[in-house]
Amino acid sequence: MSLNSKDNMQIAKVGKEARSLYGSHALCCSEAVLTVINNEFGGGLSQDLVIALSKGFCGGIGDAGCICGALTGAVMAQSLILGKGPQPADDKQVRKASKELHDRFITSYGSACCRVLCEGRDPNSESKGPCLDYVESAASICAHLLLEPVSPNLSFDSEDTAAVYAAKMKQMRRERKVSKIVE
Repeated sequence: MSLNSKDNMQIAKVGKEARSLYGSHALCCSEAVLTVINNEFGGGLSQDLVIALSKGFCGGIGDAGCICGALTGAVMAQSLILGKGPQPADDKQVRKASKELHDRFITSYGSACCRVLCEGRDPNSESKGPCLDYVESAASICAHLLLEPVSPNLSFDSEDTAAVYAAKMKQMRRERKVSKIVE
């Protein structure tokens, strides 16, 4: 299965929305990514719960500079959506999807460590610096993997299962968008 132009537009939209939420200082990195994926893919979490779940991952786990908060927000979001879809993914599938997300992020940036990614960035600066790109990218990679779950490194038990899952996810998104008053 390959993505169509509508899917690609949705991926870009998700990334830009996460970037905007983070860049406006409204949310931290992990909060911004989880918020956008939760909203776009019907995760069903209230905003208060999104913040409560993701707050501790800001700044590489409580500003410790460990694992990138944007990446952890994306993994949480992906697990949420895969775990509650029309055919919930099992543990093995979620772990494969998480590794694929991680590996794509590492391929893009060379590290998943906040401290390494932000080397040279003044922690006292109001500027979000390169983190804007990390937030946008993590959200986009997550959306891409949710829209196109089958890849050489990520496989469901059968292609039929993956195709049914992807079709049902697209139908759920269409139904949710129709029910929105403003898109």
